Amino acid sequence: MSFLTVIFRIIGFLSIPLVLFSVYMMVRSIGRARRITRRSLFIQLGISPVFLIVYSLLLGVSIAFKWAVPLVILGLGVGGFWGLSTALTLRGSQVMGTRSTWYIILWGASFALTQTLALFATEGAAAGGLATMCFSMGTAVGMNAGLLLRHHLLLSSGTAGGSPA
Repeated sequence: MSFLTVIFRIIGFLSIPLVLFSVYMMVRSIGRARRITRRSLFIQLGISPVFLIVYSLLLGVSIAFKWAVPLVILGLGVGGFWGLSTALTLRGSQVMGTRSTWYIILWGASFALTQTLALFATEGAAAGGLATMCFSMGTAVGMNAGLLLRHHLLLSSGTAGGSPA
């Protein structure tokens, strides 16, 4: 085993509890209403696919297209539905939202599974774990795209003098 491989394994082992702790901290703070901006939604829309691509390149594992596309599409649907569970309100000119914890729990679980499979299993198993990240990436994109649309509609109805829903 090369020195670089050992370093990557150590980082991999350390990242699992770090991600699980991060998920725990996010879940604890998620029940509070927070300001939701277009910028933050666009950032989240872009980070999810980039994260999946970078992680795939770091693992050196390719995702089977025949599995990735249906999982991303399923994730888009689930994410769009979960985006509806985020309560949005208008306070002045700011959109406030109270997000659901399920998305973060799903993302954390899929990341931990992928990382564990990458550390202990064969390339095929790691690719299977990466497939779960395709689903969670689709979920993130679907949820944030739906929130972006709802954000826009809420601001439009609020500035037009209508009562936001």
